[in-house]
Amino acid sequence: MGKVDPSKIVVGSFVTVILLGTFLLTLPYATVDGRGLSWVNALFTATSATCVTGLTVVDTGKAFTLFGQLTILSLIQVGGLGVMTFSTFFLSMVGRRLSIRGRMVVQDALNYYEMESLLELIRYILIFTFLLEMVGALLLAFPFYHRLGGRGLYAAVFHAISAFCNAGFSLFSDSLVSFKGNVLVTGTVMGLIVLGGLGFPVLLDLYKRFIAPEDGRYRLKFQTKLVLLVTVFLILLGAVLFFLFERSNTLSSLPFRTKVLASLFQAVTPRTAGFNTLNTGAFREVTLFFIIFLMFVGASPGGTGGGIKTTTAAIVFFTIRSIIREEREVSIMGRTVPPRVVSKAFAIFFLSGALIFLAILFLLLFEKDMPLIKLAFEVVSAFGTVGLSTGITPTLSPVSKVTLSVVMLAGRVGPLTLVLAMARRETPPEIRYPEAQVMVG
Repeated sequence: MGKVDPSKIVVGSFVTVILLGTFLLTLPYATVDGRGLSWVNALFTATSATCVTGLTVVDTGKAFTLFGQLTILSLIQVGGLGVMTFSTFFLSMVGRRLSIRGRMVVQDALNYYEMESLLELIRYILIFTFLLEMVGALLLAFPFYHRLGGRGLYAAVFHAISAFCNAGFSLFSDSLVSFKGNVLVTGTVMGLIVLGGLGFPVLLDLYKRFIAPEDGRYRLKFQTKLVLLVTVFLILLGAVLFFLFERSNTLSSLPFRTKVLASLFQAVTPRTAGFNTLNTGAFREVTLFFIIFLMFVGASPGGTGGGIKTTTAAIVFFTIRSIIREEREVSIMGRTVPPRVVSKAFAIFFLSGALIFLAILFLLLFEKDMPLIKLAFEVVSAFGTVGLSTGITPTLSPVSKVTLSVVMLAGRVGPLTLVLAMARRETPPEIRYPEAQVMVG
């Protein structure tokens, strides 16, 4: 029996769910017009939902029937938590224990490598998810019911799941623009986005430290501290710069409190969520360019979002700092980062940049009249599984939609995982070659 390749199983599980979702969305009773989506649009939508992106080619609230919307919501939930999470949970429910190889697959899917507490993490993933989604739905139910009546309760559940899974799908044609001044709606959605993007290992660590400590000496792990530091920094930096860039543009006519709230929301949502309370297509180019940076970084490992991840960005930054300072090792907050982790971070950074470059180049070939900044924004939004768009998604050619579908899958499973899944794995020979002197820079 050959060795199990975790990367192939992870990618294969996502592809299987995407293909199933594609089929369901092509059925006549998935859309209001009774014709179903075309195969290209169905593939794009199913990929966007499963990879929790939020890019759409049709209006989710108007084009789909309840069946179609529930199909999308199911894909969001399964894609947000990860197919392997559900599989492992159901196996444990029926009393079947995971083999060592099976655990390797789940570890690779969750970016979590502590074997002894893996099943505990999966149980808490499901508890955290459904509890936080339920609380979010209850908070959203009040303002949504006030505006939509009984339909608002369903909308509250839909948006709570979409927000926690960082999907960005909305039943409203303008996303959350009409709620931009509503503190309860925007605050709840931002909270769900951040919690979903922190990563389940971080949520479990915070739970053990502050809510149910087993002993008073429990300390947060280094991973948790780094994720929290980078997350807070990016949100605050994003809010301040967005306010400065857009204060005389999309923010100009808003009251000061709404300006601050909208700036904070627009700083949170590029962290792979995709909701918007302002018209993204009206942003200045400098704002779009900065949001591209936030989308490229994305969420944190083990969470529901995409991007290169906060920890990867931090390691790349501190490695460059160490090189400039001529330090022998990379250190962050009093801890040394192992060389293999540094190498993996740079591999992810390079592969992500290469994928984005090639995708933009491909779109430029088929969308000749489209501005570069808008195409770049669309590609990075797909890679970061964000879902923000300047409004060009429905107008893209079928080839461009398929290209973005591949980018969304790479962003969700990770470009390195996707490359490893496609590559032919061979055991390298135990040979050490002489060192070569090469000039760089």
